[in-house]
Amino acid sequence: MQSMVLSMAVILAFVAVVVWLIPRPNAIEQPAVDVRNAAAGAVSQLPFNPVVPDVPQGWTATSANVNRSTDGVLTWHVGYRTDGGKYLALETAQGTTRTWLKAQTQSGDADGEQTIDGQAWQRYLQPDRERYSLTRTQDGQTLLVTGEGGYDLLAQLVTAAEQGWADAGTPWGVKEG
Repeated sequence: MQSMVLSMAVILAFVAVVVWLIPRPNAIEQPAVDVRNAAAGAVSQLPFNPVVPDVPQGWTATSANVNRSTDGVLTWHVGYRTDGGKYLALETAQGTTRTWLKAQTQSGDADGEQTIDGQAWQRYLQPDRERYSLTRTQDGQTLLVTGEGGYDLLAQLVTAAEQGWADAGTPWGVKEG
């Protein structure tokens, strides 16, 4: 019996050493999403041109897709992880509803207005989740940016989105003819 216990102790010690020596990643690296490629594929699905934000260096796209969200609103979604580790998302849609807005802001409360590049944006705050949102509707199209990190960080994504549309020659993503 004593030799069996000794054998088990030796085996457990060996397993512990092996587990300790094998390197393990702290996190799984997700490859960046090609937003331009996803937008090119989304053009035929949307009644507007999908925006491709010109984001700051160090930000990584984590998702880019078209989905039918709350109330059946067709939405272009792009998600980013900033170089500081904060998550931000851009949602673009036409024909949005109050229910859609409530879902996208995670039931955020109106939190005033913010001017970005001379345009007024509505602010929403979901304090329990530390979720901030900025939204503006123009010509029936709504752009909403939401995420962590505060309104100043969201303003960077707004500026990047507007620059992306300007680069494409289609302000606010309006499709020509």
